[in-house]
Amino acid sequence: MRTALFTIAAALAVLTAPAPLWADEPEPATREEIVAAHEVLVQWTSAFQAGDYRAQWRLTDSRIRRWHDRRRWKDWMTKAARRNGALLSYEVEAAAPAQAEDIPCTEMGHCFRPGVKYILFLIRSEYEVAHPAQPEFVVMALSDEGWRFGGGSFLNRPMGETSVIMTVRDERRYSPGYSIQN
Repeated sequence: MRTALFTIAAALAVLTAPAPLWADEPEPATREEIVAAHEVLVQWTSAFQAGDYRAQWRLTDSRIRRWHDRRRWKDWMTKAARRNGALLSYEVEAAAPAQAEDIPCTEMGHCFRPGVKYILFLIRSEYEVAHPAQPEFVVMALSDEGWRFGGGSFLNRPMGETSVIMTVRDERRYSPGYSIQN
């Protein structure tokens, strides 16, 4: 009887225990999804090279657009172009599915949101002025809009940290005291 009660209690404990953190993580991206994300990355980068910051902004994840309205985005990209010089070339050295905990956090400690499907691209870039000592990275995030730029160090070096999709805790902590009109 005692063993039966212990077995029932153990089964209930397993069934009612909170899910592990990784339980809500999506399946890793497939090869086809990596190709689709790369196509959006090429469009995003081409928009930067053409100076079409509005198109580039629209190919950026909505959570980043919430914090960077079009004017701020344009200023940010203009400063990147001015400081780095023209982007002469770039090459994707590697691409792989990633989970939030695999992606570097920012200098300020902001990290990527769990439960989002990500693809991490390592990029070797060449600028007219700047000479990055190491590969830059781009994180593409899958949202309701499809694959979108989700942060990284590629092109946005002037801010000193990556433009990440903040966790829910970060968003509450840094919630703007005003409404952003995009």
